[in-house]
Amino acid sequence: MSTSAEFRDLNHFIDQAGAAAWPIFIIATIVFILRTISRVFYSKASLDWEDYVISISWVLDVVRMVTFQLALSATRKVDLNDLAGTLPNASFWSLFTDAWSFLSVTSPKVGVAFLLVRIFRPRKWVANTILGMSIGLFIVCIAGFFICFVQCNPIAGQWDPYSHPKTKCWPRNVQVDYSLMGSSTSAFLDLVFALYPGFVIWGLQLPLWKRLSTMGFMCLGVGAFAFAVVKVTSNTTLLGEPTVTEFAQKALHIALWNSIENDFVMLAACLPSVRPVLRQLGLFTRTHLSTSRPTRMTSPSISERSLRRGDHGEPYDGRAVELGHHPRSMNKSIQIKHDVSLEWEQAKPNFSNPSSQV
Repeated sequence: MSTSAEFRDLNHFIDQAGAAAWPIFIIATIVFILRTISRVFYSKASLDWEDYVISISWVLDVVRMVTFQLALSATRKVDLNDLAGTLPNASFWSLFTDAWSFLSVTSPKVGVAFLLVRIFRPRKWVANTILGMSIGLFIVCIAGFFICFVQCNPIAGQWDPYSHPKTKCWPRNVQVDYSLMGSSTSAFLDLVFALYPGFVIWGLQLPLWKRLSTMGFMCLGVGAFAFAVVKVTSNTTLLGEPTVTEFAQKALHIALWNSIENDFVMLAACLPSVRPVLRQLGLFTRTHLSTSRPTRMTSPSISERSLRRGDHGEPYDGRAVELGHHPRSMNKSIQIKHDVSLEWEQAKPNFSNPSSQV
């Protein structure tokens, strides 16, 4: 295949990569925001290590996504008639976003490890193994990030050989082998962190639907594992001595799988803590949006008479509402109780504390 045909295919891939990566990143960001709101405002537990680690991981993910988009945009601008002037920029951003993924992909795994230890309280040796594997992998990947940039002298020679024709580099396989080791270990942790909660939750005395839903939240790591396996396979394409053009193309493919894996790990880390805010949103929807229907006050089951009286005809006691008690019928829905309190407020404008009735 000619170089021009390769770049036509590459431009087509750039469109597909952007369309695939951005929606998943946006979803992961929304879930992260919901998790943060849930942990800060609706959780009784105080903030812990995983909250800080996951927040830092989201910042790293934002940097990765921005640099990935810069790599896509720079590659699209490559001019076959001016490779020396346009290709180095694309090569740099492709290299940087792949190197940055060493940090952004593995850091949320540390947050997941702290979360698993805090929630399940395993035996000490199990907790130490979970934390040791995740923190150890992150340290290894920090070294991998720097290896990407120190393997050539001068450093810029690896993405701009046109300006630095006498660049001396380590054998490229050194860096690729290191990447394969890191990405393989990362994929293994994705699988372990997805399966471990499933085994623990399945043994709990909980309703089946609750066990399955919780396992579903925490088993998104299986998807991250699948994408990590594809990424490991893509890393092998850099073995050998690819040209600068080949490097820019293959690095973008690896960056796409890094992006998807990164966001799936973020989703797996954030979703288990989103439930409190989702419950509040559901409560708000039931108590505010549903009561605005015009048929609510004209329904035969809630007439003007029933609003002012109890279920058995006794006068409705407004003090019960003030004290937090309700009429004898305790099976009324939250919406009905809300309507009753509103009607009582209209009938008794001089009520001593109307604000406590909603």
